[in-house]
Amino acid sequence: MSAFESVREGGFSALDAALIEAFASIWPDSDKAALHLAALNSWAVAHGHSCFSPELLAEWPTSVEPGSRERMTLAWHDALRAGNWPQAAFIGPAAGDAPIVVEGQRAWLRRYWRYEREIETALRARALPFATQPPADDVACALDELLPGADAGEIDWQRVAAVTALRAPLTVICGGPGTGKTFTALRVLALIQRFGGRPLRMALAAPTGKAAQRLGEAAQSGLQKLALSEDQRASLPGEAMTLHRLLGFHPQSVQPARDASRLLDLDVLVVDECSMVDLPLMAKLLRALKPDCRLILLGDPDQLPAVENGAVLATLAAQNPGNRQSAEAAQWLADTRAASVQASDGISALGARIVRLERPRRFGGDSGIARLVRAIRLGDAAQVFASLSESADILWSEQPWRLDSAATRAALRESWQGLAAASSPQDALECLGRYRILCALREGPRGVAGINQAVASAVHGTQAASMFIAGRPLLITSNQHALGLYNGDVGVLLAEQAGAPLRAWFARRDGGVQALLPAQLPPHESAWAMTVHKAQGSEFDTVELVLPDEPHPLLTREWLYTAASRARTQLRIHASREVIAAALQQHTRRINGLRFD
Repeated sequence: MSAFESVREGGFSALDAALIEAFASIWPDSDKAALHLAALNSWAVAHGHSCFSPELLAEWPTSVEPGSRERMTLAWHDALRAGNWPQAAFIGPAAGDAPIVVEGQRAWLRRYWRYEREIETALRARALPFATQPPADDVACALDELLPGADAGEIDWQRVAAVTALRAPLTVICGGPGTGKTFTALRVLALIQRFGGRPLRMALAAPTGKAAQRLGEAAQSGLQKLALSEDQRASLPGEAMTLHRLLGFHPQSVQPARDASRLLDLDVLVVDECSMVDLPLMAKLLRALKPDCRLILLGDPDQLPAVENGAVLATLAAQNPGNRQSAEAAQWLADTRAASVQASDGISALGARIVRLERPRRFGGDSGIARLVRAIRLGDAAQVFASLSESADILWSEQPWRLDSAATRAALRESWQGLAAASSPQDALECLGRYRILCALREGPRGVAGINQAVASAVHGTQAASMFIAGRPLLITSNQHALGLYNGDVGVLLAEQAGAPLRAWFARRDGGVQALLPAQLPPHESAWAMTVHKAQGSEFDTVELVLPDEPHPLLTREWLYTAASRARTQLRIHASREVIAAALQQHTRRINGLRFD
């Protein structure tokens, strides 16, 4: 029996098995238990983890009546849980060069071990304060101009974040939906520019095209509200780009053009939606930054982590979950009149760089959606169901969403009728931000595919079978650098005027629109309904949230939190009490070996 065949049991994929086939060909005398451990590392990475830990074996699929091979596998797993790790030439300590690194009760593919150590080293170095700080009185005056104080007696964490960013090359601004992360970041940039001593090169970036578009829109809108001269405003960035574009990734390469040998010419970089930045991308970004480049990371650590492996932001945020301040930081906050906070012991330099914004500003802090999102984050089931039942801005139905009912089809036509009838492509693209259906699954009657088909039928009737019909929303599913379109970008098919041919319209980063012939479209799908993962980084006036009929492993507290927080003004949720309760009990796990303490 080949090594390939011997590891095809259980949950291994063909990729995991191919890795073992390669190892077995290089080290033919290797023990099967050691080959199995190597495959577990590949299996862990495929499931979003950066390393393997025996606790992940709880997710390993098992049979009611295991055969002899499966019994052998379970014996290997018991040995790993007991700390009896197999030995082989391809397994070794970090100080060596073996492709599988074992430290304590964890194992890594060496590439991912290196990514983690790079990230730790780079962020620790950036957390160290600058040798000199601007005059505290001058900072206080500038802060009062850019971020006037909150209510007396209340700590304004936006002001805390702003002056914290002056102290070191790293600032991490965390916060839930609508807490003003981008609002704060723009004022941080204005503050840094004011005390920079020279014109500074600044940039805005995000991990996806949609998130970069929203960041750019927020920056352009926010800059107009800053109390700055036109020259000062012009010195701040008003556009954003994807991290892949910033780093110069080539479509056929995993290595970017910008790295340690060709650094980015930047003095300040703001990266939004950092919960979606995976481990390899964060490592490559840090490689490409100059040591003194200020890095400002924005994101919500309670959202779904990156689809790929790692949870860098959540691990960082865990270094200071309670907004504690060191004695040195507390004194700086007092000197700059940013806030009066009590000093705490045991705060690391990295922990002191992390600030969490507390007050929701997108929707009222007492709105039903705000209360629901807060309760989901805390796992407070009683408050979750109270918010669902008693809030004017939330409509909760415990019955399955009947897409074949006349009432539902009429409601769908009403929700989407403005798209095909829009007076211009700009108006149609604005319509896309007013309503969206979000799902957990891709397949099945409650999944994206089934709902997209049902909505197309309800809205377009017999014409629904046509892929190219006016008013069809589009979701791009691959990065197309040459076209300026990226995975997650949303557009619409529309004729620019009566009698004109159909074009696919997308918003440009500069606020304009671009048109493509239908034949030019890269891989795409309909976007009446989307998965919550695809919607991450987006907001809609009204969200129609459709959950499966039964509890599902994909439905976790983080998924529910991310889904509910996509709604600005109204949330309609179709889910049974049982499914919601089960989701609140499940967490999206990302095992990694990052050590920042």
